[in-house]
Amino acid sequence: MNFWRQRPLMTLPQILILLAILFAIFIALDLNQRARSGKKVGVGEEALQQEVALEKTRQVELQATLDYVQSDDYVAAYARDEGGQLLPGEIRVVPLPIEATPNPPAAPAATPDPAINAHPWQAWWRLLTDAPAPQP
Repeated sequence: MNFWRQRPLMTLPQILILLAILFAIFIALDLNQRARSGKKVGVGEEALQQEVALEKTRQVELQATLDYVQSDDYVAAYARDEGGQLLPGEIRVVPLPIEATPNPPAAPAATPDPAINAHPWQAWWRLLTDAPAPQP
């Protein structure tokens, strides 16, 4: 009686084939993950290039503003406009606001009330015939 001696669950070639299939699945999953990562690399490149170009333009504008602020022309304009200083021979002209009191608006004319001369039969006539009511 061979009750205790059983046949093995898998043979050596079956084990090797199973290992090869598992290894192939592992490689396929790794390649798929690398392909997804590669697609994500260039996704925001164009938007980033536009943002860099915008910031370069802003940098040029700020540099021009800095150069102007450090110039003698800016100092003279600031002294004249904000500081109230004048060059010899200049005359300051200060416009004065004209203060006028506005007139009160005219009262609008009262609109006549159409319900004063209306008769109930005219409303029914209008509803039933969709035509203007005949004059009495």
